[in-house]
Amino acid sequence: MTQRSGATATGSPVAGAATHAVYVYGVVRASAAPDAFPDGVAGGESPVRLLEHGDLAVVASDVPVGWQAATRADVEAHEHVLSGLIEQWTVVPMRFGVVLDSEEAAREILLVQHEAEVRALLMRLDGHVQMSVKAYYGEESLLRQVLKQHPELKRRSDALEGMSMAGSQQERIALGQDVANAVEAQRAHDEQTLAAPLAAAAAEVSLEPLRSDRLALNAQLLVARERRADVDAAVERLTREFGEQFAFRYVGPLAPYSFSDLALDAQEDPWG
Repeated sequence: MTQRSGATATGSPVAGAATHAVYVYGVVRASAAPDAFPDGVAGGESPVRLLEHGDLAVVASDVPVGWQAATRADVEAHEHVLSGLIEQWTVVPMRFGVVLDSEEAAREILLVQHEAEVRALLMRLDGHVQMSVKAYYGEESLLRQVLKQHPELKRRSDALEGMSMAGSQQERIALGQDVANAVEAQRAHDEQTLAAPLAAAAAEVSLEPLRSDRLALNAQLLVARERRADVDAAVERLTREFGEQFAFRYVGPLAPYSFSDLALDAQEDPWG
Protein backbone atom coordinates (compact mmCIF):
# COMPACT_ATOMS: atom_id res chain seq x y z
CA MET A 1 0.00 0.00 0.00
CA THR A 2 1.13 3.55 -0.65
CA GLN A 3 -0.32 5.65 2.14
CA ARG A 4 1.51 8.74 3.37
CA SER A 5 1.01 9.70 6.99
CA GLY A 6 -1.39 12.60 7.21
CA ALA A 7 -2.48 12.25 3.58
CA THR A 8 -5.45 14.34 2.48
CA ALA A 9 -7.92 14.06 -0.34
CA THR A 10 -10.29 16.53 -1.89
CA GLY A 11 -14.00 15.77 -1.69
CA SER A 12 -17.14 17.55 -2.79
CA PRO A 13 -17.24 21.30 -2.15
CA VAL A 14 -18.74 22.32 1.15
CA ALA A 15 -20.53 25.63 1.58
CA GLY A 16 -18.68 28.07 3.78
CA ALA A 17 -15.26 27.67 5.34
CA ALA A 18 -14.78 24.20 6.76
CA THR A 19 -13.60 24.06 10.37
CA HIS A 20 -13.26 20.29 10.64
CA ALA A 21 -11.77 17.49 8.57
CA VAL A 22 -12.43 13.78 8.93
CA TYR A 23 -10.00 11.30 10.43
CA VAL A 24 -10.51 7.73 9.17
CA TYR A 25 -9.87 4.49 11.11
CA GLY A 26 -11.24 1.89 8.72
CA VAL A 27 -14.20 0.53 6.78
CA VAL A 28 -16.81 -1.96 8.03
CA ARG A 29 -20.16 -3.32 7.04
CA ALA A 30 -22.74 -0.92 8.44
CA SER A 31 -24.95 -3.81 9.54
CA ALA A 32 -22.11 -5.44 11.50
CA ALA A 33 -20.55 -2.68 13.55
CA PRO A 34 -20.68 -1.71 17.24
CA ASP A 35 -23.12 0.84 18.58
CA ALA A 36 -20.41 2.63 20.55
CA PHE A 37 -16.69 3.26 20.14
CA PRO A 38 -13.80 4.22 22.44
CA ASP A 39 -12.38 7.73 22.29
CA GLY A 40 -10.53 8.54 19.11
CA VAL A 41 -7.65 10.81 18.14
CA ALA A 42 -7.28 14.51 19.02
CA GLY A 43 -8.06 13.83 22.65
CA GLY A 44 -11.37 12.19 21.86
CA GLU A 45 -13.03 15.59 21.49
CA SER A 46 -15.13 14.31 18.59
CA PRO A 47 -16.93 10.97 19.02
CA VAL A 48 -16.00 8.12 16.70
CA ARG A 49 -18.96 7.39 14.42
CA LEU A 50 -20.05 5.63 11.25
CA LEU A 51 -20.34 7.41 7.91
CA GLU A 52 -22.71 5.09 6.08
CA HIS A 53 -23.31 4.59 2.39
CA GLY A 54 -25.61 1.70 1.64
CA ASP A 55 -24.47 -1.31 3.63
CA LEU A 56 -20.90 -0.02 4.05
CA ALA A 57 -19.56 2.51 6.53
CA VAL A 58 -16.40 4.49 7.19
CA VAL A 59 -15.35 4.59 10.85
CA ALA A 60 -14.32 8.20 11.46
CA SER A 61 -14.17 11.17 13.80
CA ASP A 62 -13.73 14.91 13.29
CA VAL A 63 -10.43 16.72 13.70
CA PRO A 64 -9.72 20.44 13.28
CA VAL A 65 -8.64 21.56 9.82
CA GLY A 66 -4.84 21.54 9.72
CA TRP A 67 -4.59 19.05 12.58
CA GLN A 68 -1.43 16.94 12.50
CA ALA A 69 -1.52 13.42 13.92
CA ALA A 70 1.76 13.14 15.77
CA THR A 71 1.47 12.23 19.44
CA ARG A 72 1.79 8.82 21.06
CA ALA A 73 -1.66 9.34 22.54
CA ASP A 74 -3.10 9.68 19.03
CA VAL A 75 -1.34 6.51 17.85
CA GLU A 76 -2.70 4.63 20.85
CA ALA A 77 -6.21 6.01 20.28
CA HIS A 78 -6.12 4.90 16.64
CA GLU A 79 -5.07 1.39 17.62
CA HIS A 80 -7.59 1.31 20.47
CA VAL A 81 -10.47 2.00 18.09
CA LEU A 82 -9.30 -0.72 15.72
CA SER A 83 -8.64 -3.19 18.54
CA GLY A 84 -12.20 -2.76 19.72
CA LEU A 85 -13.50 -3.40 16.22
CA ILE A 86 -11.51 -6.54 15.45
CA GLU A 87 -12.67 -8.29 18.62
CA GLN A 88 -15.96 -9.14 16.90
CA TRP A 89 -16.27 -7.36 13.58
CA THR A 90 -14.52 -7.48 10.23
CA VAL A 91 -12.66 -4.27 9.44
CA VAL A 92 -10.52 -3.02 6.58
CA PRO A 93 -8.06 -0.92 8.59
CA MET A 94 -6.49 2.39 7.68
CA ARG A 95 -2.94 3.26 8.61
CA PHE A 96 -2.43 5.91 11.28
CA GLY A 97 -2.69 9.53 10.15
CA VAL A 98 -5.28 9.45 7.33
CA VAL A 99 -7.29 12.71 7.15
CA LEU A 100 -9.86 13.53 4.45
CA ASP A 101 -11.48 16.86 3.76
CA SER A 102 -15.05 15.96 4.61
CA GLU A 103 -17.65 13.27 5.20
CA GLU A 104 -18.53 13.53 1.54
CA ALA A 105 -14.91 12.87 0.55
CA ALA A 106 -14.71 9.84 2.83
CA ARG A 107 -17.89 8.30 1.41
CA GLU A 108 -17.03 9.15 -2.20
CA ILE A 109 -13.45 7.87 -2.18
CA LEU A 110 -13.77 4.82 0.02
CA LEU A 111 -17.35 3.64 -0.48
CA VAL A 112 -18.17 4.74 -4.03
CA GLN A 113 -15.01 4.97 -6.12
CA HIS A 114 -13.47 1.88 -4.50
CA GLU A 115 -16.58 0.00 -3.52
CA ALA A 116 -15.61 -3.17 -5.41
CA GLU A 117 -12.15 -3.33 -3.82
CA VAL A 118 -13.53 -2.66 -0.35
CA ARG A 119 -16.15 -5.39 -0.70
CA ALA A 120 -13.51 -7.85 -1.92
CA LEU A 121 -11.32 -7.05 1.08
CA LEU A 122 -14.19 -7.42 3.52
CA MET A 123 -14.93 -10.85 2.06
CA ARG A 124 -11.26 -11.84 2.24
CA LEU A 125 -10.88 -10.67 5.84
CA ASP A 126 -14.26 -11.86 7.07
CA GLY A 127 -13.90 -13.58 10.44
CA HIS A 128 -10.11 -13.19 10.48
CA VAL A 129 -7.54 -11.25 12.48
CA GLN A 130 -3.82 -10.71 12.05
CA MET A 131 -1.26 -12.36 14.34
CA SER A 132 2.43 -11.48 14.28
CA VAL A 133 5.26 -13.92 15.02
CA LYS A 134 8.88 -12.78 15.05
CA ALA A 135 11.94 -14.84 15.91
CA TYR A 136 15.32 -13.39 16.85
CA TYR A 137 18.68 -15.15 16.80
CA GLY A 138 20.40 -15.55 20.14
CA GLU A 139 23.90 -14.22 20.68
CA GLU A 140 26.07 -15.62 17.83
CA SER A 141 23.64 -18.54 17.38
CA LEU A 142 23.43 -17.96 13.63
CA LEU A 143 27.20 -18.15 13.13
CA ARG A 144 27.45 -21.19 15.39
CA GLN A 145 24.79 -22.95 13.34
CA VAL A 146 26.56 -22.06 10.09
CA LEU A 147 29.89 -23.44 11.35
CA LYS A 148 28.14 -26.56 12.60
CA GLN A 149 26.65 -27.15 9.16
CA HIS A 150 29.88 -26.20 7.37
CA PRO A 151 32.87 -27.32 9.49
CA GLU A 152 35.22 -26.75 6.55
CA LEU A 153 34.74 -23.00 7.01
CA LYS A 154 36.14 -23.22 10.52
CA ARG A 155 39.09 -25.29 9.29
CA ARG A 156 39.84 -22.75 6.57
CA SER A 157 39.63 -19.91 9.10
CA ASP A 158 41.99 -21.69 11.50
CA ALA A 159 44.46 -22.35 8.68
CA LEU A 160 44.60 -18.62 7.86
CA GLU A 161 45.47 -17.55 11.40
CA GLY A 162 49.17 -18.28 11.00
CA MET A 163 49.44 -16.65 7.58
CA SER A 164 50.28 -13.06 6.82
CA MET A 165 47.51 -10.75 5.60
CA ALA A 166 49.41 -9.94 2.41
CA GLY A 167 50.13 -13.56 1.63
CA SER A 168 46.57 -14.77 2.26
CA GLN A 169 44.44 -11.90 0.97
CA GLN A 170 42.72 -13.85 -1.79
CA GLU A 171 42.03 -16.80 0.52
CA ARG A 172 40.53 -14.47 3.13
CA ILE A 173 38.30 -12.77 0.56
CA ALA A 174 37.09 -16.13 -0.71
CA LEU A 175 36.45 -17.37 2.83
CA GLY A 176 34.51 -14.22 3.69
CA GLN A 177 32.31 -14.65 0.64
CA ASP A 178 31.70 -18.32 1.38
CA VAL A 179 30.76 -17.50 4.97
CA ALA A 180 28.38 -14.77 3.81
CA ASN A 181 26.73 -17.15 1.34
CA ALA A 182 26.39 -19.84 4.02
CA VAL A 183 24.84 -17.31 6.43
CA GLU A 184 22.26 -16.21 3.84
CA ALA A 185 21.41 -19.82 3.04
CA GLN A 186 21.01 -20.60 6.75
CA ARG A 187 18.76 -17.57 7.27
CA ALA A 188 16.53 -18.65 4.37
CA HIS A 189 16.39 -22.20 5.75
CA ASP A 190 15.55 -20.97 9.26
CA GLU A 191 12.82 -18.68 7.98
CA GLN A 192 11.09 -21.49 6.10
CA THR A 193 11.54 -23.96 8.96
CA LEU A 194 9.89 -21.59 11.43
CA ALA A 195 7.17 -20.42 9.05
CA ALA A 196 5.95 -23.85 7.95
CA PRO A 197 4.08 -24.89 11.13
CA LEU A 198 2.55 -21.40 11.40
CA ALA A 199 1.33 -21.51 7.80
CA ALA A 200 -0.47 -24.76 8.53
CA ALA A 201 -2.70 -22.94 11.06
CA ALA A 202 -3.22 -19.71 9.08
CA ALA A 203 -5.40 -18.77 6.14
CA GLU A 204 -2.60 -16.65 4.67
CA VAL A 205 1.01 -15.86 5.58
CA SER A 206 3.03 -12.78 4.68
CA LEU A 207 6.78 -13.15 5.28
CA GLU A 208 7.97 -9.60 5.78
CA PRO A 209 11.56 -8.48 5.02
CA LEU A 210 14.20 -9.32 7.64
CA ARG A 211 15.49 -5.81 8.29
CA SER A 212 17.82 -6.78 11.12
CA ASP A 213 20.69 -9.28 11.19
CA ARG A 214 19.20 -10.68 14.37
CA LEU A 215 15.76 -11.24 12.86
CA ALA A 216 15.16 -14.80 11.66
CA LEU A 217 11.41 -14.60 11.02
CA ASN A 218 8.90 -11.80 10.54
CA ALA A 219 5.65 -13.61 9.81
CA GLN A 220 2.28 -11.89 9.62
CA LEU A 221 -0.58 -14.38 9.74
CA LEU A 222 -4.19 -13.97 8.66
CA VAL A 223 -5.98 -16.27 11.08
CA ALA A 224 -9.62 -17.27 11.42
CA ARG A 225 -10.84 -16.39 14.90
CA GLU A 226 -11.79 -20.01 15.59
CA ARG A 227 -8.22 -21.12 14.74
CA ARG A 228 -6.40 -18.79 17.13
CA ALA A 229 -5.75 -21.73 19.46
CA ASP A 230 -4.02 -23.63 16.64
CA VAL A 231 -1.61 -20.74 16.11
CA ASP A 232 -1.01 -20.50 19.88
CA ALA A 233 -0.12 -24.20 19.91
CA ALA A 234 2.21 -23.83 16.90
CA VAL A 235 4.10 -20.99 18.58
CA GLU A 236 4.40 -23.04 21.78
CA ARG A 237 5.86 -25.97 19.82
CA LEU A 238 8.37 -23.71 18.09
CA THR A 239 9.42 -22.25 21.43
CA ARG A 240 9.95 -25.70 22.93
CA GLU A 241 11.89 -26.99 19.92
CA PHE A 242 13.95 -23.93 19.04
CA GLY A 243 13.99 -21.89 22.25
CA GLU A 244 17.76 -22.19 22.62
CA GLN A 245 18.38 -20.76 19.15
CA PHE A 246 15.67 -18.11 18.91
CA ALA A 247 13.73 -15.68 21.06
CA PHE A 248 10.11 -15.48 19.91
CA ARG A 249 7.76 -12.48 19.99
CA TYR A 250 4.09 -13.33 19.46
CA VAL A 251 1.58 -10.48 19.22
CA GLY A 252 -2.13 -10.25 18.40
CA PRO A 253 -4.85 -10.06 17.51
CA LEU A 254 -4.04 -7.09 15.32
CA ALA A 255 -5.91 -5.18 12.65
CA PRO A 256 -5.12 -6.98 9.36
CA TYR A 257 -2.90 -4.32 7.82
CA SER A 258 -0.67 -6.83 6.00
CA PHE A 259 -3.64 -8.24 4.10
CA SER A 260 -5.49 -5.05 3.19
CA ASP A 261 -3.83 -3.93 -0.03
CA LEU A 262 -5.77 -1.43 -2.10
CA ALA A 263 -4.39 0.57 -5.04
CA LEU A 264 -5.69 4.14 -5.13
CA ASP A 265 -4.89 7.04 -7.37
CA ALA A 266 -1.94 9.13 -6.24
CA GLN A 267 -4.09 12.16 -5.44
CA GLU A 268 -6.19 10.10 -3.05
CA ASP A 269 -3.49 8.00 -1.43
CA PRO A 270 -5.04 7.51 2.04
CA TRP A 271 -4.65 3.75 2.32
CA GLY A 272 -2.03 1.91 4.37
